[in-house]
Amino acid sequence: MYIFQVHHYIKPDQIEAYKAATLENARKTIQEPGIIRFDVFQDATNPGHFSLLEIYRDLAARDLHLETEHFKTWRDVYLRTQDHKGSGDEFIVLYPEESFWKNE
Repeated sequence: MYIFQVHHYIKPDQIEAYKAATLENARKTIQEPGIIRFDVFQDATNPGHFSLLEIYRDLAARDLHLETEHFKTWRDVYLRTQDHKGSGDEFIVLYPEESFWKNE
């Protein structure tokens, strides 16, 4: 399993464009093989701060995702709308056990 959580910081006047592109990307991503979860969060106190939680069956599934047309379209929007560079972290599952997350 490969888990990645990223934080994005978006220009105030670009929030709606980023949000629309991100939700479109998420809707298409969750349909890809090897995707377990793809959650999108917006900070309740800072509307320009978003976090994406991506859970893939393995790193190969994430690599395939990065080659999709919808990801590339989203990436272009993100690069235009970002206020400053975000951060991303990789995680391992402690609880619930990895078998809980399998959607096969």
